[in-house]
Amino acid sequence: MKAWLLYEQKPIEENPLVMEEISKPEIGSNDLLVAIEYCGICRTDLHIAEGDVPLHKKPVILGHEIVGIVEKAGKEVKKFDVGDRVGISWLNYTCGKCKYCKNGKENYCINIKRTGWDVDGGFAEYTKINEDFAFDLTRMKISPADMAPLMCPGIAGYFAFKLAEAKEGSNLGLIGFGPTAYYITRVAKNMGINVFVSTRGEEHKRMAKKYAKWVGNIMEEEMPEKMDSIIFFPPAGDLVEKALENLERDGVLVLSAVSMSKIEIKDYTKNLWGRSIKTLYQVRRDYGNEFLRMVNEMNLTIPKRIFKFEELQDAMKIMKRGEFKELNAVLEI
Repeated sequence: MKAWLLYEQKPIEENPLVMEEISKPEIGSNDLLVAIEYCGICRTDLHIAEGDVPLHKKPVILGHEIVGIVEKAGKEVKKFDVGDRVGISWLNYTCGKCKYCKNGKENYCINIKRTGWDVDGGFAEYTKINEDFAFDLTRMKISPADMAPLMCPGIAGYFAFKLAEAKEGSNLGLIGFGPTAYYITRVAKNMGINVFVSTRGEEHKRMAKKYAKWVGNIMEEEMPEKMDSIIFFPPAGDLVEKALENLERDGVLVLSAVSMSKIEIKDYTKNLWGRSIKTLYQVRRDYGNEFLRMVNEMNLTIPKRIFKFEELQDAMKIMKRGEFKELNAVLEI
């Protein structure tokens, strides 16, 4: 099979990914061999390629927004048949035995494995997955290309939304607007929640205005109302207190960035006292399945740009330069 391999981390302009012909993955008794149809391109893939986070496997096949067809099933597989369509997300494996797994918090599993980081991912013609960690997409109404982004920004966004504890009629603020915020906005509006979006990009403002009650930039203006909860996306720690200033005294702030610059709260009593701060850490299968059921009811799609398999590295360069008008890039395998 053809696959893009990362041997050495370096700027994407130096073409760190190498396309090679390698063997198909060998599957175990509970595994699925998946012929990949589409794989979304995530900014995390760019961070791994360029060395912003350390390599956990060398070489590694990146990509964790995977949609494909089961070509072969292990002899113990019970949940899927050959020909079924499945999705594979960032969460590739949890042990089921540690204290976190036993308490329903598998996203904190001490033995967790992440697709496209700890194990090979979706920038290839084939991959494998244990049947328990594959999402059943066979009955999804949207196109396979639209399913791919559900596996990362969709599922992660819904997890952040659950952490925010937003309820019908409440005010939910989003700081930053990309694919993850887009999914949250659509779900929240569908549930009767008022969405307020702060973003700098004019194209993102245009998209957000279709669904949000208010769109602006909190660095230039205050939100018109206090928020019951805020989900914060940029890795800019110096903006956290600004977000807190727009939060009700019993509100919840969810930080969604994987890494962040130094956070400083200068006025504890005014801006933090009584409020809660949570962080989004990995993803969970239960929320993923809940989100996918909602997507099917809403027929939820996303503005996307599709690239050919051979164009992966060029697509990542365009992503780095911020030249996408669409919200998500998807690789057609």
